[in-house]
Amino acid sequence: MFNDQIQNVIDRVDAIRHEVDDAWQIPAHQALVLAQVVRIGRFKSLLEVGVSYGFSTLHLAAAAREHGGHVHAIDISEKKITAATGHLTQAGLLDSVTLHLGDARAVLKTLQPVEPIDFIFNDADKAQAIAYLEAAQALLADRCVVALDNTDDNPATRPCVEWLREAAGGRSCNVSVGNGFELAILERHP
Repeated sequence: MFNDQIQNVIDRVDAIRHEVDDAWQIPAHQALVLAQVVRIGRFKSLLEVGVSYGFSTLHLAAAAREHGGHVHAIDISEKKITAATGHLTQAGLLDSVTLHLGDARAVLKTLQPVEPIDFIFNDADKAQAIAYLEAAQALLADRCVVALDNTDDNPATRPCVEWLREAAGGRSCNVSVGNGFELAILERHP
């Protein structure tokens, strides 16, 4: 699915989940599905909230790069931003990602993407998931796809799932791949 350089780094980062107790990353098959969604949607301006060691970031960046896309990725952990920077550099993808250190709610207040955000992968603190999406509202394209992780294994996602389903006007569904994720289409109407 990816060239050898990128795939080798993805495989090494995937193995981290067995080496440390703070690698909060999605399963490999879920990352591949998200990469395909990015390819199919030809998303150009992506936002990832919750980077961990950069596993999903690698997938999103590799898929987005194929059509000139860029990922803004936010994490509150300096250790993880540093690790993700190294992994993206090794994969040759760092130029397709801007990593932001800090609380996503604060970072989103100052974020100035070149193009409005048309895809969001929300994989951070589930209790703050709605707050992250609300903080991103002013940055969104007229049509934005949102993927909220952990809908099959974390009840704390329920309020955000309901929020997304209401905001999407029925164009939202659960995808039971990996940890499960809600996939919603948000559109602004003039």
